[in-house]
Parts: sequence; C-alpha cells; structure tokens
Amino acid sequence: MKFSVKKSLFVSLAALGLFTAAASSNASAKAKKSYPHLTANKVLSTNPYNRNVNLTGKNALYNKVGTLPGTRVVATKTTAKQIASSTNSKDNLRAYRVATTSKGSVYYKVVSFDGNYRGWVYGGKSTQAFAGGLKPYTTFTEGTLTDNQKNTLYRIANPGIANDGKSATYTEPHFTQYTLNRDDRQIDNTTTYGDARFHIDQIGTRTREGDTWVHIVATDPAYTVADGWIMLAGLTPASPVTK
Repeated sequence: MKFSVKKSLFVSLAALGLFTAAASSNASAKAKKSYPHLTANKVLSTNPYNRNVNLTGKNALYNKVGTLPGTRVVATKTTAKQIASSTNSKDNLRAYRVATTSKGSVYYKVVSFDGNYRGWVYGGKSTQAFAGGLKPYTTFTEGTLTDNQKNTLYRIANPGIANDGKSATYTEPHFTQYTLNRDDRQIDNTTTYGDARFHIDQIGTRTREGDTWVHIVATDPAYTVADGWIMLAGLTPASPVTK
C-alpha cells in the first residue's frame, strides 16, 4: 500500500512538471511574438490631383495602420463597398500619407472630400501604385463644347444662396477636388446676379453622379467674381443685356 501511494505521488509530480514545462514554453513563445512595426510613415508629396482614390471594398478603414496594436475600425468592409459604389462626389477620397511595415505591407491614409471618413487602408506591397483596398480614381472628366454651347449666352436660372450646384459657382466642380475647408464655392450668393450674362468655356462630367458641369465667364467685368463652375442644369440661355 505504501509503495502504491509513493508511486502515485511520483506520477502526479512528474505530470505537474511536464505541465509546468509546457506552460513555460508557451509563455516563452508568446513573449517572443511581436506585432509588425512601421519602417516608414511620411506625407505624400506628389501632385494632389494624382492622389484622388476610391476604395475597392476589399479592406476596411482603420484609425491607424491595420497591423499595429490598438487599431480600431473606422469603416468596415461593408461600408467601404458602399463608399466605392457611392453616387455622391462627397465620398471621393484623397490619399495623403503612406506607411510601410516590417512585413512589407503598404498602408495609405485617406480622407473623404466631405471629411466624414479619415483613416488608414491596406494599399498592397508597393508604394509605386495604389492597390489592395484602394485604387486611382478620376473624379471628373473634361468634355468638348458644342458649337451651340460656345456661341450661346447664359444666365443663372435661379440666383440665390442654395449650395446645390445650380445657384452658387465653384472653384472646381463640387467635391471633385479636396479642399481643407471643404467649401469650394467661388461665390455663395448670386441673388444680385440675375442680370449677369456668361459664356461657357469648359465642360465636363462628374464621375459619381454623371451630371454635367460647365465653367462660366461673365461678359461684364462687374460680375467676373462669379466666374467658376456650375451645373449646366443651373443655367438657361439668355439674350444680351440691353441698356
């Protein structure tokens, strides 16, 4: 009986020793595990117009580079897909920082043109081209004026203060380029511009909405402050002003 107890005690201690060794080994392995670290993080200095991008929906948007500890999701893959297929130019994005990790992954920091989304998204394995969760994007495509459009005088159909693309004029077609103050209006109140007459000298189409925008130039120097971009739908043909 004494022999049996001693043998049982010996087996128990041996098992405990093996368990302790295994636990120690696992703890050691975990201690050795480390997150990838950043090897570069810098501001992009290339032409801003060449950094307009769209999400692909393949990757989420994060508050910091996705492999770093403490990272949280800013926009899920589902939201990223919705942004990618959005029909509103406010969801256009500009890439402005790039980071690389010790694992060779590239991440870009982006901001939507209305400022509602800002964060990091996986961008592939090379800093030479956008890939992974984002792709280059053309926000506006220039077109060609017809002879009729070139030779017609126009006026703003409904002068006023509405920020709808049809009353105000803009430095660029609305939300086709990123601006820090997010207000790209050239003039925000055209109430007193009912008598102004304009020529059209440029035309094009916004990618997301598919609507037509034109650049107008006043015939009277008194109204040239309003020279800028406006939706073609916001104009109506007009006869010259007679005095």
